[in-house]
Amino acid sequence: PAAIKPKAPVGQITKLGPSRPRVEEVGEHVAQKWILTRGRDNIRDLLPGPILPTVIDTELLIEAEKELGHSLRPYPEARVWLRDGFWARVYREFEIGVGVSSK
Repeated sequence: PAAIKPKAPVGQITKLGPSRPRVEEVGEHVAQKWILTRGRDNIRDLLPGPILPTVIDTELLIEAEKELGHSLRPYPEARVWLRDGFWARVYREFEIGVGVSSK
């Protein structure tokens, strides 16, 4: 028999997650604020990255959700994009080649 694709119930709206460019942009913006408020020396302690300590990763997520106006928690891929944007900005600041997190 032919494969049957499940259909969404009539009238149900599928909720789409945030766009990658927007989430990366927010990650970069949060990183810029961190560099300005915490200083280059504190950010330098995070290098070479791309792994953030859990407490800092949580702060990044909270700040990004405030800026976006909605939660990223249901979207694991968006959290990866957020970190990628954060690191892209930090790496530019410190003139390091841009990396991409593996998760």
